Amino acid sequence: MTGSWLLVTGVTFVESMPRYSLTMFPIFMLFALVSKNRFRSALITVWSLVFLAIFASLFVRGWWAF
Repeated sequence: MTGSWLLVTGVTFVESMPRYSLTMFPIFMLFALVSKNRFRSALITVWSLVFLAIFASLFVRGWWAF
């Protein structure tokens, strides 16, 4: 899974990003195992909301692709 993450973050060609991000699907299973602790669950939730806000603002500005 670390290899998948490094592959996704190391891609310079943005159009191929969805293809590489599909390999990160098992990370949701890892989050489910890690989030059994209440603090870690809150941390994952906050982390996800922060990135949702960042990517939503990029989408609204029109910077989401190309």
